[in-house]
Amino acid sequence: MKMRRNAGRTLAMGAMAASLLILGTGAANAATGTLEFSGNGERTLTNPTDGACYKLAKSSPTGSRGYKTITNHTNKKVTWYTTDNCQGDGSAVAPGETSEASGTWWPFVSIRYVKIG
Repeated sequence: MKMRRNAGRTLAMGAMAASLLILGTGAANAATGTLEFSGNGERTLTNPTDGACYKLAKSSPTGSRGYKTITNHTNKKVTWYTTDNCQGDGSAVAPGETSEASGTWWPFVSIRYVKIG
């Protein structure tokens, strides 16, 4: 009788541990917090997916324009790009930091894509 009760407890503990492990993996796949973009309008990404590449640039008659500044209020490092699809050299922004693509009007450099993590 005592062995059967212990086996039931062991199964219950194992099920609880497995459910916590499964539930815990969802939080690991997203940055917690927001990314704020400004200059050429404003945009906010909330809890962006880790490893994802987000297109930020807007199409306009004069070409594709992105944002001038990014403020990272997440718990993950992010990298912004002036090129397509998060390719090439990017600029990293640590949690709590702000980065500016260009401090002048010309040449106009804009944040077109951002990658999380």
